[in-house]
Formats: sequence, structure tokens, C-alpha cells
Amino acid sequence: MPKFRTDQFGELQYQDGDVIHLPDGLVGMPSLQNWLIMEMGDDTPLKWFQSLDRSDFGFPLTQPYLYLDEFEVKLPQSARIRMRNQKDEDIAILIITTVHPGGTMVTGNLLAPLVIDTETRRGVQFTQEDGKYSLRQEINYLKFGLAVKSDSADNTDSEGLASSSEDPSLVEAEATQTVEVS
Repeated sequence: MPKFRTDQFGELQYQDGDVIHLPDGLVGMPSLQNWLIMEMGDDTPLKWFQSLDRSDFGFPLTQPYLYLDEFEVKLPQSARIRMRNQKDEDIAILIITTVHPGGTMVTGNLLAPLVIDTETRRGVQFTQEDGKYSLRQEINYLKFGLAVKSDSADNTDSEGLASSSEDPSLVEAEATQTVEVS
């Protein structure tokens, strides 16, 4: 079983099937292509996205419903090809999240979502061109609080991706998310 030492979490054990591969890396960071999604605890709807290419780099992820009731992604056909995506139901949309100092504000990058195929475990991050979404969309604190405190319908509708280890997981897209291929 492969191991990887992170600056924040120490040594992680994972299986090759747990790795999320971003062929183009992240926007502005093309060399960061291999990632793990880790649980941050049962009491939070956040996941941790840990780079396997850089031990000191990772950030929280959340689902779009914690920001907006409806969220559309206009997925370019070229992105679908890079992910080797065959079915819309295999697509998960995750939002790169920033918890500001002191936890006083939580924002998400809805302008450039992370889109992952749950079957191929390949993903892309791309910038949506329509200008409809914000780079720093503030989270819906009521929904976030409900997701933390209870097993609300929004919190329990997602399923973990079949994974061979305990820590890494990937949540599937909520029903209110729309993926359009352009």
C-alpha cells in the first residue's frame, strides 16, 4: 500500500484506486495532478483535497448546495473527454472552499468548480465563462450549520465513492446540480 507524508497530516496510507487524477492539474497549477479526498470528520460537510504531488498543499472542498440552491456547470466536451466521462450520473461537482482566519467567513470558488468522474476518478477544474458565479461566493451559513448539526436530507443524500481505504472519499453531485455539455 503506497504511503505519502504530508506536512499537515503526517503519513497517509492509500491505495492506487483512491487517487483522483487531474490531467491538467488545477487552474494556475498544472503540475498538481494527483490528489486524495479525505474526510475531515463526521461533524463537518467539508472534505480535504490533499495533493500527492506537493506534501504541503491541500484545501477544503464542499458541495455546491451549501452555497446556492441551484448550480449549473457548462462542462466543455473537451473536459468530458479528459475525464473519460461516459455518463452524466458519474459526475461529481465540488467547490474549492476557503475558511477565512478565525472561521469568521467561509467562501467558495463557484467560478472554477472541480468536476470529477466518480468511475474513472479523473477530473478537471475549469473557469466558467458566463460570469454567472463568483470566485468568492459566501456559504449559506444556515445550510452549513444544519449539515454540521444533523443528518438533514441535503447531508445524507450523497454517497461515498467505493474506496478501498477508510480516509479518502468522494461525494456524488446533488440532484440540484445541472451539468450541461457545451
